[in-house]
Amino acid sequence: MREFIEAIVGNEKLDFRYKDYDLLFVRHDYDSYYLFYFLKDKSQLISLQKEAVEMFNSIKDDKELYKPDMDKNTTCIFFLYITEQEYYEIGENGQISELSKIICLVEEDLNYFKKNVFLYTDQMENFAQQNKGKFKSLCENYFTEHYFQKYKESCRNSFEYDFLINLFIKIPFLSFYKYLPLEQKKYRSMENFIEEKCREAQINQNHIKEMSNKIEMLDNEEELYRWVDELLKKQESEKDGADEDEDKKS
Repeated sequence: MREFIEAIVGNEKLDFRYKDYDLLFVRHDYDSYYLFYFLKDKSQLISLQKEAVEMFNSIKDDKELYKPDMDKNTTCIFFLYITEQEYYEIGENGQISELSKIICLVEEDLNYFKKNVFLYTDQMENFAQQNKGKFKSLCENYFTEHYFQKYKESCRNSFEYDFLINLFIKIPFLSFYKYLPLEQKKYRSMENFIEEKCREAQINQNHIKEMSNKIEMLDNEEELYRWVDELLKKQESEKDGADEDEDKKS
């Protein structure tokens, strides 16, 4: 699974180790950071949830690695193998399993990091191994009306679609529209619609995305108000600079 994910995340991998865990630390757009953990079993998931402070301090104490943006802009994504029976029990028996409780505990804890848990089975692992480096073509092949309808009928019989769509749910930087087949225009995403409207209105899309990332990481109203004040000051400064340039031209 690690090799499959490495091919997706890009080249900005960071040199970080935490104990003997199998992990991958990457930087992505707008100074966002992602810690991928490839776990051996459920006990590691429980341990890491309890070790969030220690993990965070390990990053912060590494002077060559640490950047201030990591404080509020790092997401942990835990990849955990489970059996087919465990995987489909979660959605089929109508009861909350012990694993579901653990996942809720991990994902609802927003201290230090946002945390997502990605579950996969033997079938999904084999599928990933057979398709390393082919993520875009997989999305083009499977994100169609045919496979979507099959998935609605039975996610168990459409594990490939299930696997791919959950990657988009659990990995924030993946853009569904980027990997959508070009001919599937009716599946146009809200993200793409917004981007088009921003272009028409000449709105800086990078600025909007940066704002969105920052807002998501703010912990309380006080931090939000402080951030809005800083943003207004920055915009006023940019406006004054633009006015000065215009005066010089005239």
